[in-house]
Amino acid sequence: MFSLPLNPKLDHNQFNLLLEFLSHNKDYIRDIYFTCRIAPFNQDAMGDVFDSEPEDLIYNALIIQEQFSIPVSATFNNIQVRPDQANLDLFIENFRPLYDRGIRSATIPHTTWVLTGQIQKAFPELEIKNTILRGVNTAADVAKQAESGFDYINIDRDLMRNRDELIKIRKAADKYNIKIALLANESCLGSCPIMDEHYHFNNTRDNGPNILLILYQGYHVLLGI
Repeated sequence: MFSLPLNPKLDHNQFNLLLEFLSHNKDYIRDIYFTCRIAPFNQDAMGDVFDSEPEDLIYNALIIQEQFSIPVSATFNNIQVRPDQANLDLFIENFRPLYDRGIRSATIPHTTWVLTGQIQKAFPELEIKNTILRGVNTAADVAKQAESGFDYINIDRDLMRNRDELIKIRKAADKYNIKIALLANESCLGSCPIMDEHYHFNNTRDNGPNILLILYQGYHVLLGI
């Protein structure tokens, strides 16, 4: 089963094409995840600046969920947001209307927040995903994430190249009865030396071009990749 992204920049015709695709392939799609911009998560690892309002993407996601019964998953993918109690309180306050509208899955970037149990208490039916940015690389990492309270673990993209560890991770996931996911369209350089810097830039960006992405592409050219 696949978890697919909802592109935040689809125009009306492109969105209708997506709906057509989903109508033919919904049996193979586990959920649709979408960038969700609510305070304190006003930016994320995508680093993009949108012309549309955050509500527009939420509205489109809910159309998909209602029309095809494909669950949608709100993605809060920014580990630069301070993981303090004030921001957790703000998140719970701002996410509640989305939960009330039927969203039952979300990527939560802070393990400490999940460990407190406050999100689970506020939203008892919510499936909680971790973020790929946390670098879950081993079966032991998966076990710790499961013990922390995550229901769905996004493991590190470099594991696509490590079959031996994937087998161990599968066993850990079965032991804890959790779901694991691997980024299938990963195209970055394995063990990229600037990935953390790239995401830091994106997570804190509020305008202008994505400079680190340009540098990153130049890095590939320099190596002849």
